[in-house]
Amino acid sequence: MIDREKLYNALRQMGKKHLEPQYKDQWTSERPTTGYCYVVAEVVFHYLAPEGSKSYVIKMNKNETHWYIKLPNNKIVDLTSDQFDEPVPYERGKPHAFLTKEISKRGKILADLLGLAKK
Repeated sequence: MIDREKLYNALRQMGKKHLEPQYKDQWTSERPTTGYCYVVAEVVFHYLAPEGSKSYVIKMNKNETHWYIKLPNNKIVDLTSDQFDEPVPYERGKPHAFLTKEISKRGKILADLLGLAKK
């Protein structure tokens, strides 16, 4: 899928600048996935996941959401779960389309940093 250290380095390059405002104070270079679940899920979906994969979202505490991908074989791909201290309650996840049909600008930036080509 994606080498974890390569992902961390790319997210460190993106830093706080590309985060939604509510996540900027939570982000650290030690936990670079914090606040980037939507963007990482987009990259996995648009660049790596096989046909038939779906994006999922979970309502977490404080009206926050967490995004991940479920493959056709029901395997969960969540490269940002390490931002949480507790296990992610995937059983509460619901299929949910991304906000745009095409990948976001932030997703394109991350894909470029990872050296990924559109499938």
